[in-house]
Amino acid sequence: MNSQQHRVKNRIWQILLVLFPRFDQNFLNRIIDKIFQAGFVNNQASIKYYIEWIIILVLHKFPQFLPKFWDCFSYGEENLKTSICTFLSVLSHLDIIMQNIPEKKLILKQALDLVLRWALSHNFSVRLYALVALRKIWSMCGTLQVEGLDALTSVIESSLNQVESAHGAGNAQKSWQRIRDHFFFAAFHPLEDHCLETIFYILPRLSGLVEDEWITMEKFSRFTDIPSGAGPQRCLSPTRLRELQPEAWAQQDGGPCSGEAEQQPEWTDVQKKIIPWKNYVPDLDLELVLRDRAAKLGKSISRLIVVASLIDKPTNLGGLCRTCEVFGAALLVVGSLQCVRDKQFQHLSVSAEQWLPLVEVRPSQLPGFLQQKKAEGYTVVGAEQTARSAALTHYRFPESSLLLLGNEREGIPANLIQQLDVCVEIPQQGITRSLNVHVSAALLVWEYTRQQARPQAPSRLRSRAETARSGQMK
Repeated sequence: MNSQQHRVKNRIWQILLVLFPRFDQNFLNRIIDKIFQAGFVNNQASIKYYIEWIIILVLHKFPQFLPKFWDCFSYGEENLKTSICTFLSVLSHLDIIMQNIPEKKLILKQALDLVLRWALSHNFSVRLYALVALRKIWSMCGTLQVEGLDALTSVIESSLNQVESAHGAGNAQKSWQRIRDHFFFAAFHPLEDHCLETIFYILPRLSGLVEDEWITMEKFSRFTDIPSGAGPQRCLSPTRLRELQPEAWAQQDGGPCSGEAEQQPEWTDVQKKIIPWKNYVPDLDLELVLRDRAAKLGKSISRLIVVASLIDKPTNLGGLCRTCEVFGAALLVVGSLQCVRDKQFQHLSVSAEQWLPLVEVRPSQLPGFLQQKKAEGYTVVGAEQTARSAALTHYRFPESSLLLLGNEREGIPANLIQQLDVCVEIPQQGITRSLNVHVSAALLVWEYTRQQARPQAPSRLRSRAETARSGQMK
Protein backbone atom coordinates (compact mmCIF):
# COMPACT_ATOMS: atom_id res chain seq x y z
CA MET A 1 0.00 0.00 0.00
CA ASN A 2 1.15 3.58 -0.79
CA SER A 3 3.77 2.25 -3.22
CA GLN A 4 4.51 4.30 -6.31
CA GLN A 5 2.43 1.92 -8.44
CA HIS A 6 -0.52 2.24 -6.07
CA ARG A 7 -0.30 6.06 -6.17
CA VAL A 8 -0.27 6.08 -9.96
CA LYS A 9 -3.36 3.85 -10.06
CA ASN A 10 -5.10 6.19 -7.64
CA ARG A 11 -4.39 9.17 -9.86
CA ILE A 12 -5.73 7.39 -12.95
CA TRP A 13 -9.05 6.53 -11.32
CA GLN A 14 -9.31 9.99 -9.76
CA ILE A 15 -8.87 11.57 -13.19
CA LEU A 16 -11.52 9.28 -14.67
CA LEU A 17 -13.97 10.34 -11.94
CA VAL A 18 -13.24 14.03 -12.52
CA LEU A 19 -13.71 13.71 -16.28
CA PHE A 20 -16.72 11.41 -16.09
CA PRO A 21 -19.35 14.15 -16.82
CA ARG A 22 -17.73 14.58 -20.23
CA PHE A 23 -17.89 10.88 -21.12
CA ASP A 24 -20.31 9.97 -23.91
CA GLN A 25 -21.43 6.53 -25.01
CA ASN A 26 -18.96 6.34 -27.89
CA PHE A 27 -16.04 6.92 -25.53
CA LEU A 28 -17.39 4.46 -22.96
CA ASN A 29 -17.85 1.82 -25.65
CA ARG A 30 -14.05 1.86 -26.00
CA ILE A 31 -13.17 1.64 -22.30
CA ILE A 32 -16.10 -0.08 -20.56
CA ASP A 33 -14.58 -3.56 -20.85
CA LYS A 34 -11.35 -2.34 -19.25
CA ILE A 35 -13.31 -0.77 -16.38
CA PHE A 36 -15.11 -4.04 -15.66
CA GLN A 37 -11.86 -6.03 -16.04
CA ALA A 38 -10.25 -3.79 -13.41
CA GLY A 39 -12.86 -5.03 -10.95
CA PHE A 40 -11.50 -8.57 -11.25
CA VAL A 41 -8.07 -7.55 -9.93
CA ASN A 42 -7.23 -7.89 -6.22
CA ASN A 43 -7.04 -4.13 -5.61
CA GLN A 44 -6.06 -2.05 -2.60
CA ALA A 45 -9.02 -0.51 -0.76
CA SER A 46 -8.84 2.96 -2.33
CA ILE A 47 -8.61 1.55 -5.86
CA LYS A 48 -11.52 -0.76 -5.13
CA TYR A 49 -13.72 2.14 -4.03
CA TYR A 50 -12.87 4.21 -7.13
CA ILE A 51 -13.65 1.30 -9.47
CA GLU A 52 -16.97 0.56 -7.77
CA TRP A 53 -17.86 4.26 -7.77
CA ILE A 54 -17.23 4.76 -11.48
CA ILE A 55 -19.14 1.57 -12.36
CA ILE A 56 -22.14 2.91 -10.42
CA LEU A 57 -21.93 6.26 -12.24
CA VAL A 58 -21.64 4.54 -15.63
CA LEU A 59 -24.66 2.30 -15.04
CA HIS A 60 -26.69 5.25 -13.68
CA LYS A 61 -26.01 7.45 -16.69
CA PHE A 62 -25.83 4.69 -19.32
CA PRO A 63 -28.10 1.80 -18.22
CA GLN A 64 -27.58 0.19 -21.62
CA PHE A 65 -24.34 -1.22 -20.19
CA LEU A 66 -26.22 -3.28 -17.58
CA PRO A 67 -26.00 -6.51 -19.65
CA LYS A 68 -22.21 -6.24 -19.56
CA PHE A 69 -22.41 -5.76 -15.80
CA TRP A 70 -24.57 -8.86 -15.36
CA ASP A 71 -22.02 -10.82 -17.39
CA CYS A 72 -19.43 -10.10 -14.69
CA PHE A 73 -21.34 -12.46 -12.37
CA SER A 74 -21.24 -15.42 -14.75
CA TYR A 75 -17.58 -16.43 -14.65
CA GLY A 76 -18.06 -19.02 -11.92
CA GLU A 77 -17.18 -18.73 -8.26
CA GLU A 78 -13.75 -20.35 -8.61
CA ASN A 79 -12.66 -17.80 -11.22
CA LEU A 80 -14.25 -14.80 -9.54
CA LYS A 81 -13.02 -15.62 -6.02
CA THR A 82 -12.73 -12.37 -4.06
CA SER A 83 -13.37 -9.98 -6.97
CA ILE A 84 -17.09 -10.71 -6.75
CA CYS A 85 -17.13 -8.47 -3.65
CA THR A 86 -16.50 -5.49 -5.95
CA PHE A 87 -19.58 -6.21 -8.08
CA LEU A 88 -21.72 -7.01 -5.04
CA SER A 89 -20.72 -3.62 -3.60
CA VAL A 90 -21.98 -1.99 -6.79
CA LEU A 91 -25.31 -3.83 -6.41
CA SER A 92 -25.71 -2.35 -2.92
CA HIS A 93 -26.29 0.98 -4.71
CA LEU A 94 -28.89 -0.41 -7.11
CA ASP A 95 -31.33 2.35 -6.12
CA ILE A 96 -28.96 4.89 -7.71
CA ILE A 97 -28.31 2.73 -10.77
CA MET A 98 -32.04 2.26 -11.50
CA GLN A 99 -33.05 5.93 -11.35
CA ASN A 100 -33.11 6.24 -15.15
CA ILE A 101 -34.59 2.78 -15.84
CA PRO A 102 -38.36 2.53 -16.44
CA GLU A 103 -38.61 -1.27 -15.99
CA LYS A 104 -37.34 -1.29 -12.40
CA LYS A 105 -39.15 -4.46 -11.33
CA LEU A 106 -37.48 -6.57 -14.00
CA ILE A 107 -34.03 -5.30 -12.95
CA LEU A 108 -34.81 -6.00 -9.29
CA LYS A 109 -35.76 -9.61 -10.01
CA GLN A 110 -32.56 -10.12 -11.99
CA ALA A 111 -30.45 -8.60 -9.22
CA LEU A 112 -32.23 -10.61 -6.54
CA ASP A 113 -31.54 -13.85 -8.38
CA LEU A 114 -27.81 -13.07 -8.59
CA VAL A 115 -27.45 -11.95 -4.98
CA LEU A 116 -29.22 -15.01 -3.58
CA ARG A 117 -26.81 -17.25 -5.45
CA TRP A 118 -23.77 -15.52 -3.96
CA ALA A 119 -25.36 -15.39 -0.50
CA LEU A 120 -24.82 -19.17 -0.45
CA SER A 121 -21.10 -18.93 -1.23
CA HIS A 122 -18.66 -21.00 0.85
CA ASN A 123 -16.57 -17.82 1.28
CA PHE A 124 -17.61 -15.96 4.43
CA SER A 125 -16.75 -12.44 3.23
CA VAL A 126 -18.52 -12.98 -0.09
CA ARG A 127 -21.62 -13.94 1.88
CA LEU A 128 -21.32 -10.74 3.91
CA TYR A 129 -21.17 -8.54 0.81
CA ALA A 130 -24.07 -10.48 -0.70
CA LEU A 131 -26.15 -9.90 2.46
CA VAL A 132 -25.50 -6.14 2.29
CA ALA A 133 -26.71 -6.09 -1.32
CA LEU A 134 -29.64 -8.39 -0.49
CA ARG A 135 -30.81 -6.08 2.29
CA LYS A 136 -30.92 -3.12 -0.12
CA ILE A 137 -32.53 -5.05 -3.00
CA TRP A 138 -35.17 -6.71 -0.81
CA SER A 139 -36.14 -3.34 0.67
CA MET A 140 -36.59 -1.94 -2.84
CA CYS A 141 -38.68 -4.97 -3.83
CA GLY A 142 -41.03 -4.20 -0.94
CA THR A 143 -41.24 -0.50 -1.80
CA LEU A 144 -42.06 -1.18 -5.46
CA GLN A 145 -44.32 -4.13 -4.58
CA VAL A 146 -42.59 -6.57 -6.91
CA GLU A 147 -44.86 -9.55 -7.62
CA GLY A 148 -43.98 -13.22 -7.79
CA LEU A 149 -41.66 -13.35 -4.80
CA ASP A 150 -43.97 -15.03 -2.29
CA ALA A 151 -42.00 -18.29 -2.30
CA LEU A 152 -38.84 -16.41 -1.31
CA THR A 153 -40.31 -14.04 1.24
CA SER A 154 -40.09 -16.22 4.36
CA VAL A 155 -36.55 -17.43 3.59
CA ILE A 156 -35.13 -13.98 2.81
CA GLU A 157 -36.80 -12.18 5.68
CA SER A 158 -35.85 -14.82 8.24
CA SER A 159 -32.23 -14.69 7.03
CA LEU A 160 -32.07 -10.90 7.23
CA ASN A 161 -33.81 -10.82 10.61
CA GLN A 162 -31.43 -13.42 11.96
CA VAL A 163 -28.30 -11.52 10.97
CA GLU A 164 -29.71 -8.16 12.12
CA SER A 165 -31.00 -9.38 15.48
CA ALA A 166 -28.06 -11.62 16.37
CA HIS A 167 -26.51 -10.78 19.72
CA GLY A 168 -23.14 -11.56 21.20
CA ALA A 169 -19.51 -10.71 20.61
CA GLY A 170 -18.67 -13.45 18.09
CA ASN A 171 -16.42 -12.70 15.12
CA ALA A 172 -19.25 -13.31 12.66
CA GLN A 173 -21.47 -10.72 14.32
CA LYS A 174 -18.61 -8.21 14.54
CA SER A 175 -17.88 -8.68 10.84
CA TRP A 176 -21.53 -8.06 9.92
CA GLN A 177 -21.66 -4.90 12.03
CA ARG A 178 -18.45 -3.60 10.45
CA ILE A 179 -19.57 -4.13 6.88
CA ARG A 180 -23.12 -2.88 7.57
CA ASP A 181 -21.74 0.37 9.03
CA HIS A 182 -19.00 0.69 6.41
CA PHE A 183 -18.96 4.21 4.95
CA PHE A 184 -19.36 2.92 1.39
CA PHE A 185 -22.73 1.39 2.32
CA ALA A 186 -23.92 3.54 5.23
CA ALA A 187 -22.88 7.10 4.33
CA PHE A 188 -21.51 7.34 0.79
CA HIS A 189 -23.85 8.65 -1.92
CA PRO A 190 -22.39 8.07 -5.42
CA LEU A 191 -24.12 11.12 -6.93
CA GLU A 192 -24.12 13.69 -4.13
CA ASP A 193 -20.55 12.81 -3.17
CA HIS A 194 -19.32 13.17 -6.74
CA CYS A 195 -17.18 16.17 -5.90
CA LEU A 196 -13.51 17.14 -5.76
CA GLU A 197 -13.33 16.88 -1.99
CA THR A 198 -14.49 13.25 -1.93
CA ILE A 199 -12.33 12.24 -4.90
CA PHE A 200 -9.08 13.81 -3.72
CA TYR A 201 -9.37 14.16 0.05
CA ILE A 202 -12.17 12.26 1.81
CA LEU A 203 -11.87 8.90 0.05
CA PRO A 204 -8.04 8.75 0.24
CA ARG A 205 -8.26 9.61 3.96
CA LEU A 206 -10.93 7.02 4.72
CA SER A 207 -9.16 4.29 2.74
CA GLY A 208 -5.88 4.67 4.63
CA LEU A 209 -3.67 6.35 2.05
CA VAL A 210 -0.60 8.19 3.36
CA GLU A 211 -1.34 11.82 4.26
CA ASP A 212 0.61 13.40 1.41
CA GLU A 213 -1.95 11.80 -0.95
CA TRP A 214 -4.79 13.80 0.67
CA ILE A 215 -5.30 16.85 -1.54
CA THR A 216 -7.18 19.54 0.35
CA MET A 217 -9.62 21.94 -1.25
CA GLU A 218 -7.20 24.84 -0.85
CA LYS A 219 -5.32 23.36 -3.80
CA PHE A 220 -8.44 23.84 -5.95
CA SER A 221 -9.26 27.38 -4.79
CA ARG A 222 -8.67 28.87 -8.23
CA PHE A 223 -10.99 26.29 -9.85
CA THR A 224 -14.14 27.15 -7.90
CA ASP A 225 -16.12 28.04 -11.04
CA ILE A 226 -16.31 24.75 -12.90
CA PRO A 227 -17.91 25.04 -16.36
CA SER A 228 -21.07 23.00 -16.77
CA GLY A 229 -20.29 19.46 -17.86
CA ALA A 230 -16.52 19.89 -17.40
CA GLY A 231 -16.31 17.97 -14.14
CA PRO A 232 -18.05 17.40 -10.80
CA GLN A 233 -20.57 20.18 -10.22
CA ARG A 234 -19.45 20.87 -6.66
CA CYS A 235 -16.16 21.08 -4.78
CA LEU A 236 -17.32 20.16 -1.27
CA SER A 237 -19.24 17.10 -0.15
CA PRO A 238 -22.74 17.90 1.20
CA THR A 239 -23.05 14.54 2.99
CA ARG A 240 -21.85 13.40 6.42
CA LEU A 241 -19.04 11.45 4.75
CA ARG A 242 -16.54 14.23 5.51
CA GLU A 243 -17.20 13.85 9.27
CA LEU A 244 -16.34 10.16 9.47
CA GLN A 245 -13.09 8.59 10.64
CA PRO A 246 -11.39 5.56 9.04
CA GLU A 247 -10.75 3.40 12.12
CA ALA A 248 -14.16 1.73 12.25
CA TRP A 249 -13.74 -0.06 8.91
CA ALA A 250 -9.96 -0.47 8.66
CA GLN A 251 -10.20 -4.19 9.42
CA GLN A 252 -12.85 -4.78 6.80
CA ASP A 253 -10.65 -3.33 4.08
CA GLY A 254 -7.32 -4.49 5.41
CA GLY A 255 -7.67 -8.23 5.00
CA PRO A 256 -8.35 -10.43 1.99
CA CYS A 257 -11.92 -11.26 1.13
CA SER A 258 -11.63 -14.88 2.15
CA GLY A 259 -11.90 -17.28 5.04
CA GLU A 260 -14.44 -17.73 7.78
CA ALA A 261 -14.88 -15.01 10.36
CA GLU A 262 -13.88 -17.37 13.15
CA GLN A 263 -10.51 -17.86 11.45
CA GLN A 264 -9.78 -14.23 10.71
CA PRO A 265 -7.10 -12.59 12.88
CA GLU A 266 -7.48 -9.10 14.27
CA TRP A 267 -5.49 -6.74 12.05
CA THR A 268 -3.07 -4.64 14.07
CA ASP A 269 -0.86 -3.27 11.29
CA VAL A 270 -0.68 -2.90 7.51
CA GLN A 271 2.12 -2.48 5.02
CA LYS A 272 2.91 1.17 4.39
CA LYS A 273 5.45 2.37 1.87
CA ILE A 274 7.10 5.59 3.02
CA ILE A 275 8.77 8.39 1.07
CA PRO A 276 12.03 8.92 3.00
CA TRP A 277 13.01 12.22 1.39
CA LYS A 278 9.76 13.83 2.52
CA ASN A 279 11.42 14.02 5.95
CA TYR A 280 13.96 16.40 4.51
CA VAL A 281 11.90 18.52 2.10
CA PRO A 282 8.28 18.28 3.32
CA ASP A 283 7.06 21.41 1.56
CA LEU A 284 8.12 20.46 -1.95
CA ASP A 285 5.82 18.86 -4.50
CA LEU A 286 6.57 15.21 -5.20
CA GLU A 287 7.49 15.89 -8.83
CA LEU A 288 10.05 18.53 -7.86
CA VAL A 289 11.54 16.28 -5.22
CA LEU A 290 11.95 13.43 -7.69
CA ARG A 291 13.54 15.71 -10.26
CA ASP A 292 16.13 17.17 -7.87
CA ARG A 293 16.77 14.28 -5.55
CA ALA A 294 19.78 12.75 -7.28
CA ALA A 295 21.59 16.07 -7.08
CA LYS A 296 20.63 16.61 -3.44
CA LEU A 297 21.65 13.21 -2.07
CA GLY A 298 25.34 13.92 -1.63
CA LYS A 299 24.79 17.43 -0.29
CA SER A 300 21.93 17.35 2.17
CA ILE A 301 21.52 13.77 3.32
CA SER A 302 24.86 11.96 3.49
CA ARG A 303 28.60 12.13 2.87
CA LEU A 304 29.01 8.39 2.46
CA ILE A 305 30.65 7.08 -0.71
CA VAL A 306 30.23 3.38 -1.40
CA VAL A 307 32.83 1.86 -3.74
CA ALA A 308 31.73 -1.36 -5.46
CA SER A 309 34.23 -1.46 -8.33
CA LEU A 310 35.48 -4.90 -7.27
CA ILE A 311 32.01 -6.50 -7.32
CA ASP A 312 31.25 -8.59 -10.41
CA LYS A 313 27.70 -9.94 -10.09
CA PRO A 314 24.89 -7.68 -11.41
CA THR A 315 22.49 -9.04 -8.76
CA ASN A 316 24.78 -7.82 -5.97
CA LEU A 317 25.28 -4.46 -7.69
CA GLY A 318 21.55 -4.02 -8.27
CA GLY A 319 20.67 -4.84 -4.67
CA LEU A 320 23.47 -2.60 -3.41
CA CYS A 321 22.24 0.27 -5.59
CA ARG A 322 18.80 -0.04 -4.05
CA THR A 323 20.23 -0.17 -0.50
CA CYS A 324 22.41 2.90 -1.06
CA GLU A 325 19.49 4.86 -2.51
CA VAL A 326 17.14 3.90 0.31
CA PHE A 327 19.60 4.98 3.01
CA GLY A 328 20.64 8.15 1.19
CA ALA A 329 24.27 7.43 0.30
CA ALA A 330 25.94 10.29 -1.55
CA LEU A 331 27.49 8.21 -4.31
CA LEU A 332 27.86 4.64 -5.57
CA VAL A 333 31.06 3.82 -7.47
CA VAL A 334 30.95 0.86 -9.88
CA GLY A 335 33.53 -0.77 -12.14
CA SER A 336 31.47 -0.11 -15.25
CA LEU A 337 28.34 1.93 -15.82
CA GLN A 338 27.23 -0.68 -18.35
CA CYS A 339 25.98 -2.75 -15.40
CA VAL A 340 22.82 -0.62 -15.12
CA ARG A 341 21.63 -2.04 -18.45
CA ASP A 342 21.72 -5.60 -17.15
CA LYS A 343 18.25 -7.10 -16.60
CA GLN A 344 19.31 -8.75 -13.34
CA PHE A 345 20.64 -5.42 -12.07
CA GLN A 346 17.41 -3.66 -12.98
CA HIS A 347 15.30 -6.38 -11.35
CA LEU A 348 17.10 -5.90 -8.03
CA SER A 349 17.57 -2.12 -8.16
CA VAL A 350 13.88 -1.37 -8.97
CA SER A 351 14.87 1.97 -10.61
CA ALA A 352 17.11 3.13 -7.72
CA GLU A 353 19.83 4.04 -10.25
CA GLN A 354 17.60 6.88 -11.47
CA TRP A 355 17.81 8.66 -8.10
CA LEU A 356 21.31 7.72 -6.91
CA PRO A 357 24.46 9.29 -8.44
CA LEU A 358 26.65 6.57 -10.00
CA VAL A 359 30.32 7.00 -11.02
CA GLU A 360 32.54 4.63 -12.98
CA VAL A 361 35.97 3.81 -11.52
CA ARG A 362 37.63 0.71 -12.94
CA PRO A 363 39.47 -1.65 -10.55
CA SER A 364 42.82 -0.57 -12.00
CA GLN A 365 41.98 3.06 -11.19
CA LEU A 366 41.09 2.41 -7.54
CA PRO A 367 44.51 3.20 -5.96
CA GLY A 368 44.51 6.70 -7.43
CA PHE A 369 40.82 7.24 -6.62
CA LEU A 370 41.32 6.27 -2.97
CA GLN A 371 44.33 8.56 -2.63
CA GLN A 372 42.31 11.44 -4.11
CA LYS A 373 39.45 10.94 -1.65
CA LYS A 374 41.82 10.69 1.31
CA ALA A 375 43.29 14.02 0.24
CA GLU A 376 39.76 15.45 0.24
CA GLY A 377 39.33 14.42 3.89
CA TYR A 378 37.56 11.08 3.53
CA THR A 379 38.29 8.18 5.86
CA VAL A 380 38.67 5.04 3.75
CA VAL A 381 36.90 2.12 5.45
CA GLY A 382 37.26 -1.41 4.13
CA ALA A 383 34.66 -4.12 4.65
CA GLU A 384 37.07 -6.96 5.30
CA GLN A 385 38.20 -9.49 7.90
CA THR A 386 41.86 -8.82 8.73
CA ALA A 387 44.21 -9.32 11.67
CA ARG A 388 43.52 -5.76 12.82
CA SER A 389 39.93 -5.27 11.71
CA ALA A 390 37.52 -3.56 14.10
CA ALA A 391 34.12 -4.94 15.05
CA LEU A 392 31.25 -3.00 13.48
CA THR A 393 29.52 -2.88 16.86
CA HIS A 394 32.43 -0.78 18.26
CA TYR A 395 33.28 1.41 15.29
CA ARG A 396 32.21 5.03 14.92
CA PHE A 397 31.97 6.17 11.30
CA PRO A 398 33.31 9.67 10.54
CA GLU A 399 30.84 11.83 8.65
CA SER A 400 33.02 11.80 5.52
CA SER A 401 33.44 8.07 4.99
CA LEU A 402 34.33 6.01 1.92
CA LEU A 403 33.31 2.37 2.18
CA LEU A 404 35.33 -0.01 -0.02
CA LEU A 405 33.73 -3.39 -0.72
CA GLY A 406 35.64 -6.48 -1.81
CA ASN A 407 35.13 -8.97 -4.62
CA GLU A 408 32.61 -11.75 -4.04
CA ARG A 409 35.31 -14.45 -3.83
CA GLU A 410 38.64 -12.70 -3.38
CA GLY A 411 37.66 -9.84 -1.08
CA ILE A 412 39.82 -6.70 -1.03
CA PRO A 413 43.27 -7.28 -2.62
CA ALA A 414 46.38 -6.80 -0.47
CA ASN A 415 47.59 -3.71 -2.33
CA LEU A 416 44.32 -1.88 -1.54
CA ILE A 417 44.20 -3.05 2.09
CA GLN A 418 47.41 -1.08 2.61
CA GLN A 419 45.58 2.09 1.55
CA LEU A 420 42.74 1.68 4.03
CA ASP A 421 42.48 3.79 7.16
CA VAL A 422 40.57 1.03 8.93
CA CYS A 423 39.04 -2.38 8.23
CA VAL A 424 35.64 -3.15 9.75
CA GLU A 425 34.17 -6.63 10.09
CA ILE A 426 30.73 -7.81 11.14
CA PRO A 427 30.77 -10.05 14.24
CA GLN A 428 29.60 -13.58 13.46
CA GLN A 429 28.38 -16.47 15.56
CA GLY A 430 27.78 -19.14 12.95
CA ILE A 431 30.06 -21.59 11.13
CA THR A 432 29.92 -20.02 7.63
CA ARG A 433 33.01 -17.92 6.95
CA SER A 434 31.42 -14.75 5.60
CA LEU A 435 28.28 -12.94 4.48
CA ASN A 436 27.23 -12.11 0.93
CA VAL A 437 28.89 -8.82 -0.08
CA HIS A 438 25.56 -7.04 -0.59
CA VAL A 439 24.31 -8.17 2.83
CA SER A 440 27.55 -7.00 4.46
CA ALA A 441 27.35 -3.67 2.67
CA ALA A 442 23.72 -3.19 3.71
CA LEU A 443 24.62 -3.68 7.38
CA LEU A 444 27.54 -1.23 7.15
CA VAL A 445 25.55 1.43 5.25
CA TRP A 446 22.67 1.12 7.71
CA GLU A 447 25.05 1.47 10.69
CA TYR A 448 26.60 4.60 9.13
CA THR A 449 23.12 6.06 8.58
CA ARG A 450 22.02 5.20 12.11
CA GLN A 451 25.09 6.82 13.66
CA GLN A 452 24.78 9.99 11.59
CA ALA A 453 21.07 10.32 12.33
CA ARG A 454 21.57 11.22 15.98
CA PRO A 455 24.55 12.09 18.22
CA GLN A 456 26.05 9.24 20.18
CA ALA A 457 28.59 8.85 22.96
CA PRO A 458 32.19 8.55 21.74
CA SER A 459 33.00 4.97 20.73
CA ARG A 460 35.84 2.96 22.19
CA LEU A 461 37.55 2.80 18.81
CA ARG A 462 38.64 5.60 16.49
CA SER A 463 39.88 5.22 12.95
CA ARG A 464 43.63 5.31 12.41
CA ALA A 465 43.22 8.35 10.15
CA GLU A 466 41.42 10.33 12.87
CA THR A 467 44.01 9.35 15.47
CA ALA A 468 46.87 10.35 13.23
CA ARG A 469 45.34 13.72 12.46
CA SER A 470 44.82 14.46 16.15
CA GLY A 471 48.46 13.62 16.98
CA GLN A 472 47.52 10.81 19.36
CA MET A 473 48.80 7.82 17.40
CA LYS A 474 50.24 5.30 19.82
